[in-house]
Amino acid sequence: MEDKRSGGGVSRREEIIAGYAFVAPTAVLLSLFYFVPLIETFYYSFTKWDPASVTPAHYVGLANYRQLGGSVGFLPAVLHTLVYLAFTVPISVAVGLGLAMLLNRPFRGSGIYRTLVFTPYIAPIVGSALVFSYILSPLGGIANDLLSAFGIHPINFLAENPWAMIWLIIFSIWQVAGFNMVIYLAALASVPEVYYEAAEMDGARFFARFRHITWPLIWPSTLFLLVIGVVNSIQVFTQVYALTGGGPIDSTWTVIYWIYQEDFVYFNGGLATAGSVVLFLVGMILTLLQLRFLGRRRVEMMS
Repeated sequence: MEDKRSGGGVSRREEIIAGYAFVAPTAVLLSLFYFVPLIETFYYSFTKWDPASVTPAHYVGLANYRQLGGSVGFLPAVLHTLVYLAFTVPISVAVGLGLAMLLNRPFRGSGIYRTLVFTPYIAPIVGSALVFSYILSPLGGIANDLLSAFGIHPINFLAENPWAMIWLIIFSIWQVAGFNMVIYLAALASVPEVYYEAAEMDGARFFARFRHITWPLIWPSTLFLLVIGVVNSIQVFTQVYALTGGGPIDSTWTVIYWIYQEDFVYFNGGLATAGSVVLFLVGMILTLLQLRFLGRRRVEMMS
């Protein structure tokens, strides 16, 4: 017997059909522009092919994956990516939380400050990188002008180790901290004020209130930011391309930058797609580990 709703008399089957009809366009687009290219990437990772040639790809088995292990550039690129991730993600999350705590309470001009902090996230990465490059330039850059006032010789920050990686990390933190702040502001707004009032009546100080009330309740937002931070960090490319160009001496090559070089500079499409598959699997593993262990951590905090 069909379940009829009193209002319009729509059956359960008709609701299901309507639901599938609504999601069908998105499902088709995802299939065409995400799942199909993903399947093709797995296929081409087992072939040798030149993306700039009309010569068809031919199957080489696991040769590309074996070549990855002995590649001069791939393993260092993985290490550089992990270093970038290890500093960028936790620091940007911490900075975003600190900014959210400072700007959570309304005061005169708070909206302006929030807008200024969030602006780097929506600004074009290439344009922002060019501004950073000008500031850090050894020839007339503001940073070196300040150093010269203290008698320090100019430093080519983006062409010397370890400054290039340091400033790449600083630039990325500056860029994403505003987004993290907005997420935390939304999370802080959802914390019931009555919890803080009860804690204050019990004599709890700021850090005690943060530890036992704020932090456990905003943990889902923290987990969200950590997961997307890791995913974005292992895929970092534009910042590297625009700010350092992979230098100096390939010291800021990340995995995506290495894939770009192999595919569009050396036209080794098979090896590049094999690297893409490895990166995809690493990203999946890191995301699942975060969801498993950090999700368990939330349960422990709430218990």
